[in-house]
Amino acid sequence: MKLLLGNAEFFDGMSAAVRNCQIWFDYDEMVLTDQAGDQEYVRWPAAKLHCDWSSPTVMLVEQNSARTTAYIKITEDELAKTVERKIRLVAGLPKRENTKKIVFGSLASIALIAVALIYFLPAFSKYAVHNVPKSWEEKLGKNVEETLIPAFSEEKICNAASGQAALEQMAKRLTKGMELPFDPVMTMVESKIPNALALPGGRITILSKTLEVVDSPDELAAVLAHELGHVKHRHSMQRLINVAGTGIVFSMFIGDFTGGSIIASVGEAMLDSSYSKDMEREADLFAVQMLKKAGVDPTGLASFLQKVSQGHEHNSALKEALSFLSSHPSTQERVDTLNQISHPQSANTPTLSDPQWENLKNICSKTSDLSA
Repeated sequence: MKLLLGNAEFFDGMSAAVRNCQIWFDYDEMVLTDQAGDQEYVRWPAAKLHCDWSSPTVMLVEQNSARTTAYIKITEDELAKTVERKIRLVAGLPKRENTKKIVFGSLASIALIAVALIYFLPAFSKYAVHNVPKSWEEKLGKNVEETLIPAFSEEKICNAASGQAALEQMAKRLTKGMELPFDPVMTMVESKIPNALALPGGRITILSKTLEVVDSPDELAAVLAHELGHVKHRHSMQRLINVAGTGIVFSMFIGDFTGGSIIASVGEAMLDSSYSKDMEREADLFAVQMLKKAGVDPTGLASFLQKVSQGHEHNSALKEALSFLSSHPSTQERVDTLNQISHPQSANTPTLSDPQWENLKNICSKTSDLSA
């Protein structure tokens, strides 16, 4: 496709005649035509052209060849500068016959990158996550949590002191003697949806409706232990690297954790993407081990998942859980596996006392806005 730049005077080098011409560029060639653009005078490769400013307002363009004395004269200053820039710009372009090879080569490179992202990035992220500085991940997790909370409609954090103390007591019992990459930070959010999710940096968000789904503090402890399993293996960070790819890695590299686009994409990934089966299996196994070590009934997680998977029609909260717990696939296979490895132990003691459990269930009786 030819591009018209303007008008000039053309000297063919064989006569004293002056021809008014139009200057066109066709890929990497300068083309001179008559004023109507119908008759083509010459076609010069831009790489063989030389610009000579004979005066501050007049530029001559000629070929770098001793076999011709043809040239064009441009008297319009802006046009002369535009032509000179254009010559320099297109002079280094590859030959036209090589462009198809370049295009196909570029497409092949894109295809290879796509294959790498699809097949190799998940495996890479498992190892790359351990090279992500923990301080970076903690900051990212905090920003993601603040972005996600409004998505649960209430935008309120439940922080009744006695209820928060009971939740902290539950986590303290579960994590005693356990090595975790982060000290867990738990936030109960007032919501009509039951769920719990682990975010980067050891942050765990629990939606208050979950308190209506579980039958006991031990069942809630089992759900919390599963999320702590994701924290232990830094699954959330792995998942973000898988979904956001190089974008999240680059943002971390430059220390940008507040950019709206990257935080929005990370938040969306946390809501819409599910953990892999291997990640869920790791978190389940870790949860059972944690519960047994803490002397808590390890059957609570299987019980919770069984209720959700069956979706009791009479329980509206459970029906909501079925549609929303996409990030925690509650398959029968997981339930069967958990039942096989989580036999109740005689030494179990309740996670919380009855008064503590009541306080935890009433944690949203006094709430504060996110900005508070």
